[in-house]
Amino acid sequence: MADAALLSEQYYHGLLPREDIRLMLRTNGDFLVRTTEPVAGQPRAYVLSVMFDNTDDEKGVKHYVIQHHGMKYSIEKYSFDSIPEMITYHLSKGESLTKYAEVSIKTAVLRQPWELSHDDITVTKKLGEGAFGEVSKGTLKMKNGVVVNVAIKLAKLETLKKEQIKEIMREARLMRNFDHPNVVKCYGVAAGQEPLMVVMELVNNGSLDSYLQKANLNPTQKMELCLGAAWGIEYMHSKNVLHRDIAARNCLVGDGKIRISDFGLSREGTIYQMDPTRRVPIRWLAPETLKTAMYSQKTDVWAYGIMCWEIFSNGVEPYPGMTVAEVNMRVKEGYRMPLPDCTPPEMHPVVEQRCWADNSNDRWSMAEIAHHLERITNMPRPQVQHPAQPHRLIHHAPHGNPTLQMTQTIETHTSTPTTGGHLVPAHHPPQFIGSVKNSRKKKRKVCWISVSWSIYTARFSTKERLLNFSGLAM
Repeated sequence: MADAALLSEQYYHGLLPREDIRLMLRTNGDFLVRTTEPVAGQPRAYVLSVMFDNTDDEKGVKHYVIQHHGMKYSIEKYSFDSIPEMITYHLSKGESLTKYAEVSIKTAVLRQPWELSHDDITVTKKLGEGAFGEVSKGTLKMKNGVVVNVAIKLAKLETLKKEQIKEIMREARLMRNFDHPNVVKCYGVAAGQEPLMVVMELVNNGSLDSYLQKANLNPTQKMELCLGAAWGIEYMHSKNVLHRDIAARNCLVGDGKIRISDFGLSREGTIYQMDPTRRVPIRWLAPETLKTAMYSQKTDVWAYGIMCWEIFSNGVEPYPGMTVAEVNMRVKEGYRMPLPDCTPPEMHPVVEQRCWADNSNDRWSMAEIAHHLERITNMPRPQVQHPAQPHRLIHHAPHGNPTLQMTQTIETHTSTPTTGGHLVPAHHPPQFIGSVKNSRKKKRKVCWISVSWSIYTARFSTKERLLNFSGLAM
């Protein structure tokens, strides 16, 4: 399948999901080349995606599989020695790609900043195995030439199902919107060739629960962790993202600073209805979620309160001595854990009244909690820039080839919620109905790398029993 000449072309995007394509192709004639997502028993192929009618959200983009016979590439009308040669011909002649419809290519859409090149990534040390591949330490050469240490998730595409790759890319798509010191950073994805790489910030102290068990922190340091987590979750909520799995095991600590991580269950929107038969981590769920399988920002607030309990308990699992079946029943009946004796007095009402209120409407928002903790700790909040609306930069072809025009779409983001990649009015929060991946963790002891592919740095924890929402042990 490989066309070596294509790999260096900036309009080649590799394994780009369709969810991203519609965001990048905006004007009639915009095009890019990508590879198909793997289907069991079928080889992958190159696809030329073209904006044909930008007034039609459903059928406006045409996808043409590029045929490869012998040493030639073609779509329908002509054969060429390489795909770049085919692209250059159709750009210069302005001919339709097919005989039966007037579909022409005009403007190549370049790779975006989050689309990384394998040539800029160096893998130095394997750290562990994830659900879909290995996790390694390495370096990334940034566009400005600076080299940074990173964690790299690697996956061999032939071993993954289409839905698994879509899940990996969905999480990366969500994470690349985040830019906050208390949210783990995703540098981008290298999807142009094997293996697929997701490149993340490397955090030196590992997962929060493991850190709490090893470090001897005083109450002031623990309050700072609680505040940092509040800032991170507040930021996610400002982006209209539900985390849905706030827990100490899913946060990272580096240089004394906490970072929210593990976005495998995260969803865009303000409300999410989950399949009630799915397995979930009961110990962190709010009573209304246990009863209805409904998630909201206030269920994240409840889970944040549980995580504060973990912080002051030095990483102990919530509801010690109770089975998950007992937790499921007792929480719905109104039971709340007592906070450890070392918890500062001013933190008690925050957790007990503002996070664990039975009625979700009585809970504070994460913004209210963060501002309150700022007053308690006298800590200034981090400066976070809010980027402007998306825009496009037009790049003309090098001298000597005036027919080639390229467009690079630069992604910037506001807090306007999105649904499936399409912007929706801020006053109309989307609702999502769907399912989530299996969150069961395996018992393993390898540094501080997660067995879950969805994150790269939370430790392998002890095996956790899960329940579905009806309370049946899974």
